Amino acid sequence: MIVLTRFSSERIAINADLVARVETNPDTRVTLIDGSRYIVTEPMEVVIRLVEEHKARVLALARSLPAPAERAPLEVVRSAPDDDAPAPGDRPVALAPLPDTRTK
Repeated sequence: MIVLTRFSSERIAINADLVARVETNPDTRVTLIDGSRYIVTEPMEVVIRLVEEHKARVLALARSLPAPAERAPLEVVRSAPDDDAPAPGDRPVALAPLPDTRTK
């Protein structure tokens, strides 16, 4: 998350991974991938730097984590018989559409 300031002085935290676009004209507008927009007081360069620093911290943290323990080998699991399958001897039922009863 990156913390930005709206023009109302309200501080907001935005998920940096959801930032789609940052524009300046003259205010800085941050657009998220869902289309929501936020006008913030920070200049575009600062927003970009905050996003870059956030992503760098995430990568550094991921590299500093210990390697996972050895995984168990995968096995083939046989599936149970399908409960929805027709029983032997069952006949398929013919389906027909209902007549249209709407008035024209």
